[in-house]
Amino acid sequence: MEAYNFQKDEESNNKDNIEEIFVEDKESEKKLLRKIDLRIMPLLTLLYLLSFLDRVNIGNAKLAHLEEDVGLVGTQFNWCLSIFFIGYTLFEIPSNLVLVKTNPSKWIPFIMILWGLVMTLMAFVSFSFRSACESGLFPGAVYYITTWYKRSETNSRIAILFMGNSFAGSFSGLLAYVIIRLDGSLRLKGWQWLFLIEGMITIIVSIFSYFFLSNYPEKTKWLSDEERKFAVGRLRNDAGKAHTEHFDKKQIYAALTDWKVYLAMFHLSVICIPFYSFSLFIPTIVNGMGFDYVKSQLWSVPPFFCAGTATLIVAILSDRKRIRSPFIIACSCLSIIGYILLIVPSISIPGKYVGACIVGTGLSPANITSIAWLTNNIAGHAKRGIATGMVLMCANIGGAVSSQIYQQKDFPHYFFGHSISLSFLIASTCTTIVQYFIFKNLNKRKRENPQSFLEGKTEEEIKNMGDLHPDFIYSL
Repeated sequence: MEAYNFQKDEESNNKDNIEEIFVEDKESEKKLLRKIDLRIMPLLTLLYLLSFLDRVNIGNAKLAHLEEDVGLVGTQFNWCLSIFFIGYTLFEIPSNLVLVKTNPSKWIPFIMILWGLVMTLMAFVSFSFRSACESGLFPGAVYYITTWYKRSETNSRIAILFMGNSFAGSFSGLLAYVIIRLDGSLRLKGWQWLFLIEGMITIIVSIFSYFFLSNYPEKTKWLSDEERKFAVGRLRNDAGKAHTEHFDKKQIYAALTDWKVYLAMFHLSVICIPFYSFSLFIPTIVNGMGFDYVKSQLWSVPPFFCAGTATLIVAILSDRKRIRSPFIIACSCLSIIGYILLIVPSISIPGKYVGACIVGTGLSPANITSIAWLTNNIAGHAKRGIATGMVLMCANIGGAVSSQIYQQKDFPHYFFGHSISLSFLIASTCTTIVQYFIFKNLNKRKRENPQSFLEGKTEEEIKNMGDLHPDFIYSL
C-alpha cells in the first residue's frame, strides 16, 4: 500500500503519473476503510446497542407495573429518570479525559462491566448509580470514531453506531414482551427479570470486548506497518496543520474556553429534550392512543425502526455531500410536522401514530448529524475528546429535563409533553441556522485574511491552534 503524497505529486510535472498514483491511493483507501469498518464498527455498535437497550428498558419496565411494585407515586418516576441523567452529566467529561490518556480496549470494557453489574442489581435496588458507570460509552465511542475516520466519514459511522440505539429501541419492545411474561417465576416480577437478563448480557459482552476492541490507529496490531502509516497519514492530511496527536493540557483549556463549543452545548441540550422524551416515553405515548400495555410494547417498534433507517440514509448523504446543517434543518422541520400531528386534537389515532413515526424519522438523524457536526469542527485529539464530553454532557441535561415533560396526569393525549418538545425542537432549529452563518463567516475570514489568525503567536502556539488555524476550514 502506497500512501498518497501530495508534495511528491506537486513536484512531478507528469499529469498522467499524478492521476495514476491518485487512483491507486483511492483504491488502497477503500480497502483500508473496509478493513477498519469490519474491525471497529460491529463491536462498537453492539456495545452501544446494549447501552441504549439498558437505558430505554425503564420505559418498558414502567408499563410492567414498576411504579406500583416499588411504591412510586405522582411524579416520583419522572424524578427518578431525571436523577438517572445526573450521572451522565457529571461523569462524561472525566470519562473522555481518561479515554484520551489511556487505551479504549481497557477503559470501555471496564465501564461496561460496571454498568452491567449495576443493571443486574437494579432488579433489587434503585438505578441512580448506573448512569455514572454507563456515561462514558457514547461520548467515548464518538471520540474513538474520530480517531479512525476523516471528517467526511464520521457521520455515517456515528449513524451506524446509532443504529444500535434504534435497533435497541425496536428490540426492547419485543424483548420486553417476551421477558415480562416470566412475571412470577422464582418470585420475581416481570420488570425484575428484564433488568436481570439484560444486565447479564451486558456483562458477558463486556468481557469479550476486552479482547476484541482495538486501540488507536498508531497503536493497533492488526494493521501492517504500511497500513498503520496510511491510516494515520490520511487523518493528518484531512486536518492539515490543525492536526495534533499529542496530549497537551492547552488543548483542554482551548476546549473549555471555545465559545463555539458552548454554542454546540446549547444546541445539543435543546434538541435532546424532544429526542430523549421520544426515546423514553414512546411506549407511554402509544399507550395513550388507546392500545393496551402489551400492544404498546409492540407498536413502539416501528417508530424506532423509522428513526434508525432515516439516520443511516441521512448520514450517508451528508458524508457524500460533506455538509451537515442543511440536513439537520430539514430533519428538524420533518419532526416539527410530526409533533403537530400529535398535538392537533382532531387528528385520528392512525394519524397520530403516523405522527409519532415521523417524529422519530426526523429527530434521530438531526441529533446524530449535530453530533457529527461538532466533531468535524473541533481539531486536536485532546480538545475534541473534551469538547465531545462537554457537549454530550449538556445533551444529558436535556435528557434530565425530558424526563419531566411526559407525566401521567396528562394521559392520554400528553398535550403538554408534545408542546414542550415541539418548542425546544424549534429552538434547536434556530440555533442550527445561527451556527451555520457563524461557521460560514469564519471560513470566509480564513480564506480572505489567513495571516490575521497567526499574528502575534509563537511557533508553539501556532502548532496547538487546532481548528483555529487558518488552514482548517469548518464544515457547514
